[in-house]
Amino acid sequence: MKKMYVFMMAILTFFVLSACAAPKQSSTSTAPAEKQDTGDADYVIGALWSATSVPPVQVIKNRLEEVAAETNGAIVNMDAQFDPQTQATQARNLLTQGVDAVFVNVIDPEGIVPSVKELEEAGIHVIIGTLPVSSAADEYITSFVGPDNIKGGNIAAELMQEALGDAGGKVAIIEGDPGITVTKRTEGFEKGLEGSKVKVLEKQTAAQWDRSNALAIMQNYLTKYPDLKGVFVHNDDLAMGAIQALKQDGKLDQVTVIGFGGTFEGVDAIKAGEMYGTVTEDLVWTAEKQMEIAQKVIKGEKVEKKVDVPLGKLTKENLDSFKPTY
Repeated sequence: MKKMYVFMMAILTFFVLSACAAPKQSSTSTAPAEKQDTGDADYVIGALWSATSVPPVQVIKNRLEEVAAETNGAIVNMDAQFDPQTQATQARNLLTQGVDAVFVNVIDPEGIVPSVKELEEAGIHVIIGTLPVSSAADEYITSFVGPDNIKGGNIAAELMQEALGDAGGKVAIIEGDPGITVTKRTEGFEKGLEGSKVKVLEKQTAAQWDRSNALAIMQNYLTKYPDLKGVFVHNDDLAMGAIQALKQDGKLDQVTVIGFGGTFEGVDAIKAGEMYGTVTEDLVWTAEKQMEIAQKVIKGEKVEKKVDVPLGKLTKENLDSFKPTY
């Protein structure tokens, strides 16, 4: 299940660009055997990535590197390629790299706890980004910068109610692999619908956040619920699978699709009238806030323990003011 869980990062999938700029001696490695040369950087930050191949991760990584280059910093990148054991090994390797802080893009929220503890006890500031770590690690982390998924689900519920109007209707949910992000996102959506005429009939998991699985689930929903009026899909990539199923069944005008992410494909789908709206998450802001927090704690300044990433609603009404990043 841990291997399946990791594909949450593909949400969002979370996610395009190659490195936009390179800080001094910034590099990516799976398991460095010796200390990497970071030149004359004023500060050095390690970055433990779930997988740099994931577009949302690329966006954050690229912006971190840009900011580091602008401020004479260096980033030692570690790519675990979705392997929790590799990420734990890379965390230990960073202890020898002379880093001042570490960004962690979590794969396994429970499994990474011992690594976070070891880094903190070595005097290295730990900043968790995007996906939360287990509460067992709270005392060891400096800060968490990520979305409030309850709020994200609430926003999705608002979009659904806007689209269906006072009449409401029956809707379903297509989730990604089980995990805290999925649980909270669905919880927020269901709570946001309380007291309305929009009723959730069912929720199913699209394994590995794969759009072909979302397509199959949507086909099943259409067979079981011929009067279905809407579907909330946990990211824009999965939403494309749902939209394909609706096109094949000729029900694109009957079923409202709400996504999550604000991707290039999501924007195109909204423009084409295939998706009513999506919940946006500011990944560039996320990267900049993580770097701001790291620079402050390195200087000995106090920082916030938890920072919520800005989330918003995207529909045809505000497309012109939005620029997707993945």
